[in-house]
Amino acid sequence: MDFTGYLNYSGETDKAPPQLGVPATIHDARADRGVEGSPRDSTDLLLDGNGFLLVHAPSAVDDWADVHDVARVYYAEAQALAQALLPSFEVMPIESHTFRNEDIKEHYWVDGIQYGPCAEFVHNDYADFLAPDRKGVEKTFAEVMGMPADRRVIGINIWRSVTDTPLERFPLTVCDRTSIDPDDLVYELNPNAPKPFNAHYSRPNPGQRWNYYSDIAKDEALVFTTYDSNPGDGELFRPTLHTAVQIPGTDGRTPRVSVEVRFFAYSLPQSDGIS
Repeated sequence: MDFTGYLNYSGETDKAPPQLGVPATIHDARADRGVEGSPRDSTDLLLDGNGFLLVHAPSAVDDWADVHDVARVYYAEAQALAQALLPSFEVMPIESHTFRNEDIKEHYWVDGIQYGPCAEFVHNDYADFLAPDRKGVEKTFAEVMGMPADRRVIGINIWRSVTDTPLERFPLTVCDRTSIDPDDLVYELNPNAPKPFNAHYSRPNPGQRWNYYSDIAKDEALVFTTYDSNPGDGELFRPTLHTAVQIPGTDGRTPRVSVEVRFFAYSLPQSDGIS
């Protein structure tokens, strides 16, 4: 079911205060897009389409709060899922994950694992450094991180609710990347990164199309694109902006608990014009 959510954005100008509680229609993508019954090649959708999909992807993890269990079981599961979705890319091994729940109030790291609250601010985790005129890229995120210059670099996030019952509070809400105007994007250093690099934020725009999936179950995974070093639809990458959004009338229901993995994939030499 669609609902009206309230989104938190950057200010209209670089020095203006953030714009909080901007109303927006949050569309239930389950109603018209449904869930992929099994992973299949989704390269076009993730890279050139709206940038997200929900896929049925059961996990053998017993205890999502046990970082060792997650690392031992889920990293390989998530890598295999991403490889099935992006068969023309080489998916790099996953080395960390983020655990979120409503009781955590600040971001912190322990032994390479990130813990944090539900992120209630419109953002995307990875961004390039723009030229002063904002017309092009001065230095790519891939360059900053020392990734191969001769390969197309893709960033992917796999997010899932890990409560035993379907998610009712603070679902992850994603913006159709084709509805984003690059002029609305704000580029700032990611405050929660262990190594300095840029992230995307955004100014509000009524043309943005926001989506969530109602009643996400723990055997479903929301996959979305967070970076592209060589976007096919313009010089500046339009990310899948995302944020947690409260569903009205859900106070007192089961709190959200979620796990996400972020990782990168490199194009195979024959799969693009970069060699």
